[in-house]
Amino acid sequence: MKKSKRSKIPSSYVLGIPISIWLIILVITPVILMFIMGFRLKEGYDVTDTFTLANYMQFAKNPSYWKVLLKTFRMSLTVSCCAILLSYPLAYFVSRKMKKFKELLFMLIIIPLWVSYLVRIIAWRTILGNRGLINTLLMTVGLTNEPLKFFLYNEIAVVITLTYIAVPFVFIPLYTVLEKIPKNLLDASNDLGANEFRTFLNVILPISSPGLLTGFMLSFLIALGDYIIPAQLGGSRGMMFGNIVWSQFGFASNWPMGSVMGFVLFFIAAIILAISQKFGYRQGTIE
Repeated sequence: MKKSKRSKIPSSYVLGIPISIWLIILVITPVILMFIMGFRLKEGYDVTDTFTLANYMQFAKNPSYWKVLLKTFRMSLTVSCCAILLSYPLAYFVSRKMKKFKELLFMLIIIPLWVSYLVRIIAWRTILGNRGLINTLLMTVGLTNEPLKFFLYNEIAVVITLTYIAVPFVFIPLYTVLEKIPKNLLDASNDLGANEFRTFLNVILPISSPGLLTGFMLSFLIALGDYIIPAQLGGSRGMMFGNIVWSQFGFASNWPMGSVMGFVLFFIAAIILAISQKFGYRQGTIE
């Protein structure tokens, strides 16, 4: 018995080595390098090895950076709420109400994940454009005489497209949790006199809260770090914090400042993940 226990201990460590190497190389090392780069000084077109806090101080004192960061938080929160409002009824209907075509509907919902990210963005720019599907339909029906320009290059276009991107990521954890709810719990609730609404409010919603929090976290983080959709559909009015980070590495060639902003964004995302991991699984688990 002692030999078998000793033999199991090394195997568990061996199995964890590939994951640890993957995390160190692809996650931890880039973050450390980015953090170190933030303390370097940019002089002209060169980045020197001089240690300085000027980049962090400049970020902390610049109100325009904080304004865009708060705007990004607001837009990300809007995207998360919209994605949940769309995904929860859909996941509930597919997992609890559908019988014959459940697998087919599930595949149709996640099929957009198989399509290129840029293709989906271009498709939405076509839909929302001046000569896009919406404006063409409005002009065909006769509701407008000319294309409406407020569909594109603003916050609305960015939120709509990010919500579309986030819906599958919210739907999958919600569907997984809702499908695993035992039917005997719902029957017990009905036997105790609860109607369908009270059963949903007191049984289904609390049990599905881990999936709800996971979907919220994923959609929030997707929107928080995105810069391609704001660049393609947002214009100057739909710019988010990721666009500023990208501009520091691209147009400005200021890698130290871009590293500061990137690390700040990473730190915020890490806090969100830590909070969700701490509070997301305290309720709703099914043995």
